[in-house]
Amino acid sequence: MADLEEVHRLQEKLRLVQLTATKQKLSERNVVEIVSKLVEFNLIDVVYTCDGKEYLTHDEISKEIKEELAVHGGRINLVELQEILNVDLNIIEAQVNKIIKQGTFSLILGQLIDKSYQNQLAEEVNDKLQEQGYVKIADIVRQYDLPFEFISKVVLSRLGSTIKGRVDKADRDVIFTEAYVRRMKAKIRGAFSAITSPFTIETVQNLLGLQENLFMSILEDLINSKRLEGTLMGSIFTPDIYTKSQNDWVDAFYHQNGYLEYASLHRLGISEVQQYIKQRFHQEDIVYLSSSCAGRVIQDLVEASVDEALSQDSWVDISTLLPSVFSSNDAYQLLNAYQKNHQGAFVCGRTVIASDKLISQCNKLFQDQVSKKAKKDALANPKMFNQEEDKRGKDNDDYVDVKEERREQRRKKAAAGSGSTKSGGGTQGREIKTKSTKKKGGRGRDADRGDSDDDSKQSKSSQPEIEFMSVQELSDVIREQPFLRDCPERLVKEISTQLYKPLTREYIEVASATLNEIVGTKSSVDRKKTHNELQEKITGLWTNLKLFEKGVKLFKDDSQVQLSKHLLSTVGNDICNIIVNAVAADHQMAIEDETTLKHEDRYKLITQLPNKDQTPLLKLHLAVRGKNLDEFCTSFETLCGPEHLGLILKKIDKKKERQLTFSHRQSLVAQLKEEEDAAMCLHLASVILFYTFTQSILDAPGRLVPQILVFLADYMDKEKRQVLVNLQDLVIKDTKLRNNPEEGTEDLEGLQSDIKALIPEVKEIAFTTRKSGNTNED
Repeated sequence: MADLEEVHRLQEKLRLVQLTATKQKLSERNVVEIVSKLVEFNLIDVVYTCDGKEYLTHDEISKEIKEELAVHGGRINLVELQEILNVDLNIIEAQVNKIIKQGTFSLILGQLIDKSYQNQLAEEVNDKLQEQGYVKIADIVRQYDLPFEFISKVVLSRLGSTIKGRVDKADRDVIFTEAYVRRMKAKIRGAFSAITSPFTIETVQNLLGLQENLFMSILEDLINSKRLEGTLMGSIFTPDIYTKSQNDWVDAFYHQNGYLEYASLHRLGISEVQQYIKQRFHQEDIVYLSSSCAGRVIQDLVEASVDEALSQDSWVDISTLLPSVFSSNDAYQLLNAYQKNHQGAFVCGRTVIASDKLISQCNKLFQDQVSKKAKKDALANPKMFNQEEDKRGKDNDDYVDVKEERREQRRKKAAAGSGSTKSGGGTQGREIKTKSTKKKGGRGRDADRGDSDDDSKQSKSSQPEIEFMSVQELSDVIREQPFLRDCPERLVKEISTQLYKPLTREYIEVASATLNEIVGTKSSVDRKKTHNELQEKITGLWTNLKLFEKGVKLFKDDSQVQLSKHLLSTVGNDICNIIVNAVAADHQMAIEDETTLKHEDRYKLITQLPNKDQTPLLKLHLAVRGKNLDEFCTSFETLCGPEHLGLILKKIDKKKERQLTFSHRQSLVAQLKEEEDAAMCLHLASVILFYTFTQSILDAPGRLVPQILVFLADYMDKEKRQVLVNLQDLVIKDTKLRNNPEEGTEDLEGLQSDIKALIPEVKEIAFTTRKSGNTNED
C-alpha cells in the first residue's frame, strides 16, 4: 500500500514538473528509471527494441507489421520483418499469430501473406492462363515458391471468378481455357483425319506439343462421337479406311486365289494372322498350314489330283499344283489332312503321294527273280542260309543266357557285399573281410562287357549280311519301269526302301524252303502238310465269309449291323479259332480241337503268346465280338501275311462265285423240301428268295426274317409276299400262345391248321419264283 502511495506521489510531482514553464528536463537516465519502475509495477506494457534504445507497445508492433506487409505487397518473411522492426522474433511471431486470427492473413512457411496478395496472385495466374491457354499448378508453385496445397487452394477457390478457366478432370494439376480446348480439339481432329495408316499417338502428341491427359480425353471423345473414324488399341490409332482397305485386299486375294500367305498379312500390319483369318472367314473351310492357309479351292484341287492319281495306281507331286508361296511343310500338312480320310496311299519327300499299289506292282517285278536267285544261291552256298536260320534261333537263347548271367552276377555281388560283417552259424561265426576287386585304370565289369560287345559287333560285321538286292539295285530296276517314268528320284528311293526288307525276307524264306526240300526231313514234310491243311480250311471259310458279306452289304443301317454281328459270331468265330490255334501251334501251345475254343479260353491263349503275335491276334479276337466286318477282314489279312502265317488269300473269280452260290442255294432247297417246321420253312424260303433276286447268299438268324421280308418287298409280287407275311404273323401268334397259353383265346388247333395250309404255298413260292426285269434295283 505504501508503494502505491509512493507511485501516486511521484506521478503528481511529474505532473507538476511538466506544468511548470521552467526549462528543467528529465535526463535519459531518469526516464529509463521511471519507465522501468512503471513496467516493474505492471502499470504499463511495452516492448524493448533489440538495441534497448526504444520502447514499443504491442499495438504499435501490430500496426507496423501491417504497414510493412502493405509496403512489401502483401507478403513478407518474418525474419525480414524482425530485421526491419528491430524487435525480438518471438514477439513478432506472437503478434503475427494474433493478426492471423483476424481471418484475412495467412502464415505460410514463415511468411505472412494477406488477402490482397492472394488476389494479386490469382490475377497474375489468370493473365498467364489467358496468354498460354493452360497453366500447371506445379509451375505456379515453382514460380512463387509457395506450397502446392496453398497455391492449389488459392487458384481453385477463384476458378470461374478471378481465374477464367477450368480444371482438367483427369489431372487436377492442369488448368486450361475453353478456347485452348477448342484449339486443341481442332488440331487433334485435323491431324488424325489426315492419318491413313496405323500411327502411334505419342508421335502426333509430340508433333503438336499438346498435353497428354487432355489429349487422350479429347481423342477418345472424338472417336466415341464418330467424328474420327478409327479404333484406338493401346497407343496405336488405326483409321477405319486403313482397316477397310486391308479387309478389301484380303477378301479379294482370298476369293481370287483360294489361299492366304501369313507373311503377306504381316506386311499389311496384321499381327495375329490366324486369329484374324478365323474371325474374317469363320464360315469358310480353311486348313491352317505352316506358312499359309488353304481354302476349299486349293483343297479340292489337291484332292482331285490325288484321287485321280490313286485311281490310276500312280503318283502325283502336289508341289507343282500349289502356289509358289507354299512350302514343303505346307504340302506335307495338306497330304496328311488328305490321308486322314483316305487310305491306300503313302507320302514321300513331303510333297509326293503315291498309291500303295505301286509297291505291290514293283514287288511283282521281283517275284520271279526272288525265286530263281534264292534257289540258285541256296544250292551254291547252303551254309550261309543255315547260319541265318541258326542266328535267328540263337537270339532267344542269347537273351536267356544274358539274363542268367546277370542273375548270377547279382548273387555274387550280394555275397561279396556282406564283407566286414559277422557271418552266421552260432558261436563259431567269425568276421570275414573282402578285398576290393576293382581293377586299376577304371576298367571293371562294364569295360569287359564293352570288349565283349565290340567283339560281337566285329564278328557280326565280318559275316556278310544276306540280302536279295541292295536298295540302289532295286532303285535301278524300278526306275526303268514305264509306269514310273518321270517320277522323282525320292519316290523311287522310297519304294526301294519299303521293298528291301520284305524281298530280303522272302528271298531268305524261299532259299530256306529250298534247302528244306533238298534235305527232305520229316518235320518239313509235316509242316508243309499242316500248312496246306490250314490253307485249305482258311480258304474255305474266307470264301464263305466274303460271299455272305456281299449279301450283308445290300442291307442298310441297323439290319446290316445285326447281320454283320451274326456273321462274325459264326463264320468269323470259326476263322478266329483256327488262326489262333495255328499261331499257338508254332509255340507248342495248340489244342487238339479248335472248335471247342470259347471266347474266354481263346483270350487266355492269346495272352500267353509273344507280343509280336499277341497284338494282331487280340485285334482279331476283339473284332469277332464287334460289328465291323472291314475291321475283322483287315486284322485277318494281316495275320495271313508273310510276317505271321504266310497264307495266300486269292480273290474269287465270277465263275467260281456263281458255282458256290448256286450250290448253296441247292443245299437250302434240299433242306426246305424236307422241313416241316413253319418258322424254319419261312426262314429258308426268305433266304432262297433273297438269293433269287440278288444272286447273293445270306447267313441270317431267324430273328432277322422280318427284315429280309421288308427287303424283298421291292422285288416280289405283293400277293406272293403277302403269303410270306401271313405265315410270319401266324408263326408269331403261335409262339405267343405256346409261351403264354392263358393270354390267348384263339383256337390253337385252328391256328396250326392255317399254318400247315400255308407251308406248301410258301415252299412253292420259294421254288418257282424267278427274278423279273421290272425290279426297283439292278
